[in-house]
Amino acid sequence: MKHVHTIAATLLLALFAQPLVVQAGTLGGISGVVTDAKTGTPVVGAHLTLTSGSQAATATTDARGHYTVFTLQPDDYTITAEKDGYESTALGGCTVFADQTQIYDLKLTPASTENR
Repeated sequence: MKHVHTIAATLLLALFAQPLVVQAGTLGGISGVVTDAKTGTPVVGAHLTLTSGSQAATATTDARGHYTVFTLQPDDYTITAEKDGYESTALGGCTVFADQTQIYDLKLTPASTENR
């Protein structure tokens, strides 16, 4: 009888572990800080758009200018950062690898008074 329980437990474990194995190694992330290009201070509330041929995602910077997106398919992304009072900026060639978080910092240039 003990042998039957062992087989049943092994099969049950294999059944539940399979989705974990399938998901491992499929997603990566991008993280970074957005700062003011002139002062170096964090830009709070900047809106970021991350786009690739396979996916698009968005993020907003926190009180330290930090952003993170963890659920990205491995691919090359372009990160666009925007905030009122600043010129938008884009950074291309941001590569995401499975099971890794890449760091890409951006600098926003204050908009001239002519652009406001």
